[in-house]
Amino acid sequence: MINSFLNKDVFFKIKEHKIFQSIVIIAIIISAFLIGASTFEINETLVSIFLIADILITLFFVLEIIIRFIAEPNKKLFFKNGWNIFDTIIVLVSIIPIGPNSSVLLLRLLRIFRVLRLISAVPELKELIEALFLSIKRVFYVALLLFIILYIYASFGSILFSDADPERWKDMGISMITLVQVLTLSSWEQVMLPLQKIYWWAWIYFYSFVAIGSITILNLIIAVLVDVVTNQKRN
Repeated sequence: MINSFLNKDVFFKIKEHKIFQSIVIIAIIISAFLIGASTFEINETLVSIFLIADILITLFFVLEIIIRFIAEPNKKLFFKNGWNIFDTIIVLVSIIPIGPNSSVLLLRLLRIFRVLRLISAVPELKELIEALFLSIKRVFYVALLLFIILYIYASFGSILFSDADPERWKDMGISMITLVQVLTLSSWEQVMLPLQKIYWWAWIYFYSFVAIGSITILNLIIAVLVDVVTNQKRN
């Protein structure tokens, strides 16, 4: 019993040690680099080196999961933690051998998800993702408000500008697509200026939409996320 406790204590210290955590992050970054580099045309020597490096990184990830599992005092709680399940699934997918069959592409695509382990390895990223999940309900209502505003402006735009610019304002659907472009501020002046030459008041329509939709609503979403992160840190 004492030896078992000491072993758990040793593994726990290894798991919580900053050097070990830094090595995990470095391994994830190298894994991401290998995935990106493998998309280029490289010679067979580099292919062999990348393959060996990929195997070593995969073995290290397996070892890391084992260390974390042994370090957990209550093994049942290990798989009740969403991040542990997330990491374990990604590691299990990584150890599936890639052979010359029809599932090669699928397995290679699944291995890309190893980069997502950076989220669970970096506490700040983990806090941000957890905050995103906690703020889903509030962000949904803000997004609903944005959709209502988008719908109203698309209705006005389709009625007012369909004759002058049917390519962008022919119906409700096309008008909403046009307003999404304006919302992202992507060359939105190219949408406004042709109409400005025909309707002098067109600038009121576009400036009010940008002010309400692109600036106010999007900043409101950011404010919700910041508020959730702040409350989470306080708790």
